[in-house]
Amino acid sequence: MAMAKSVKLESLLRHYATKQESAFVNFKDFCDYLRRYSAKHIEEQPELVQYLEVPDSTLYKEIEELVSKHEAYILNQNTGKVTVVVLTYYSVYFANRYKEILNSPMVPFPSVTDLPKQLPMSAFEKRDGAEFIPYLLSEQDVKSPLLYCLMLPKDVPAILYPACVPVIFLVRCAMAKMRHILKKDEYHDYFLKKLRNSNPNKEIGARNFFSRFLQHPDNTDQTFDGDTDSFYFWNQLCYFIRQDFEKVKDRTIEDTNILQAISIAEIWLMFLKDKENAAQKKQEALNELEACLAKPPYFFEMDSILKFRDSKGALLYGQFSEEDLKASLQQLTSETENNDLPKLLVFKIESGKRYFIYKSKVLPLIVRLANEAHNTIEKHLTDKWYAVLSNYGKLPEMKEDKAFELELHKCVQEFSPVLHTLLTANFLPVLNFELNNSPEGNNFNIFTGNKLLPYSELLMLKNTSILARARMMLPFWYTIPIISWIAGLFLKKKQPVARKQSAAPELTSDDIPDDTPQKRTGKTGSKKEILAATAKEISEQLIPSGSTIDRELDSYHNIWNKMITNEARTQLTEDVNALIRDYMRKVIKTISTSTFNLERVQSLASTLVKTPNMQKIKEEDALYMYTQLYILRLVSNG
Repeated sequence: MAMAKSVKLESLLRHYATKQESAFVNFKDFCDYLRRYSAKHIEEQPELVQYLEVPDSTLYKEIEELVSKHEAYILNQNTGKVTVVVLTYYSVYFANRYKEILNSPMVPFPSVTDLPKQLPMSAFEKRDGAEFIPYLLSEQDVKSPLLYCLMLPKDVPAILYPACVPVIFLVRCAMAKMRHILKKDEYHDYFLKKLRNSNPNKEIGARNFFSRFLQHPDNTDQTFDGDTDSFYFWNQLCYFIRQDFEKVKDRTIEDTNILQAISIAEIWLMFLKDKENAAQKKQEALNELEACLAKPPYFFEMDSILKFRDSKGALLYGQFSEEDLKASLQQLTSETENNDLPKLLVFKIESGKRYFIYKSKVLPLIVRLANEAHNTIEKHLTDKWYAVLSNYGKLPEMKEDKAFELELHKCVQEFSPVLHTLLTANFLPVLNFELNNSPEGNNFNIFTGNKLLPYSELLMLKNTSILARARMMLPFWYTIPIISWIAGLFLKKKQPVARKQSAAPELTSDDIPDDTPQKRTGKTGSKKEILAATAKEISEQLIPSGSTIDRELDSYHNIWNKMITNEARTQLTEDVNALIRDYMRKVIKTISTSTFNLERVQSLASTLVKTPNMQKIKEEDALYMYTQLYILRLVSNG
């Protein structure tokens, strides 16, 4: 018959020991008691049925499991009078001892010598105090019945510590013992003098710290509050006390207790110091996160945010937790002042991708994206209108301004979805109002009054100019009125058919050749082909929806290349491109297909941007993004 849970047996065993007022329990007596207890209380506790007829041998095996967990210990195993020592019985006993220490610091810490001699050190679970105390400070189960033997640093005698005692009580007991010693006349002035002499430029601070520690015993766990000087004074004070008491040859119990208290205090201080450092590093990483959000391309989805790196190239995510990241983004996107928009805005494009952007970067980004979309849309409309004119057709947008605006709206929605979403965002008019009423003013006027400028003005496109350009591409006879009129009579009815036929059919997976990267189920082929396919995949992580690598390169190029003359601009661009090409020729041989990823590209770009020649260019962020994209284009082109 198997027992249900040994923890239940431990509880009953401890109850019996408490009733007997002794941790030493006769095994056979306990077995009889357990059966009687189960029979008496089975109605209120039906689970006790398992103990009604349990054999002694089964109970013995279960108690052996308790021994392996350091909850019990067996004496006289090979005799007829087996005794079970209930170690958890001492947890309550020594928990009361710690309460006594808080009221009377002269009471010594519990030690192994306080236990019966029959119990060896191996009966208890030993824990390294330098590791275990910080662990308990972060995570402690005060319902645990275990009694630990805490091993202290520098050969200081171990102490017994019940898990049911909050570890901060242990720290307060240690501080109480230190405070008790320092209040004595022979120690007070002696250690205060040592502390002041060691800090000649901070004597007042040292004295205030010393007095604060002695006069405010209830604030032990709030003594520091991140104060660097307090940490420094504490370390010194602990060192001075330890130094003096370690010299004592014939130590009394009080001397040993002071050394134990110092050890606990030093572990506590180190925990606070590490906690403060961790909090500082986390805050620095969160500050770096905010700085990264202000860098090009200015709008980021969550996947990109998780890949942000610090100045040393280490991932920021990991230096703070997922909860920290969510809390930080929540704060940036919700906290406001004077009913203004929050610092960080969120928008979602039609594909469902969700982006974060600083409100201070919205209008500059709109201007940048509008400049990028100018060439793309102009070429698209020129080609489209040329095709229509070639068939002697006409479109309303060629002459009518309203139709032209609607056409531009559709083009922006298709070719620059981020720009389209920002231009139609609910927060844009509010943001414009805020900037117009801010002390700095608004440097990007995309509104006239409260109305957004027409798309033709934002994109700097005119239907007359596009129409003129499309007509210039036509053969000369299209400009002869008689010929074009006669041809138009015959071809006009065919125009809808021609336009319908000119529409590009939608590609399916069956139309894609088998040797293209899109068709591969795995990356196979030569190293060159695999790197090229990987480079295209990485490019998708850096290029906004609706944009292309060439458009992004041109955009960042316009930011970092500030040369005035065309000749100087061309020369600088070629110098930068040549430097990147030469560098990539050297490293491409060492790049492995398995390690070529976004992090590798960022590392290569970071190395290039930090070279002496590149550092002369002031717009480092734009140059860094340009370098990444140029590397990817080089690799993807093979």
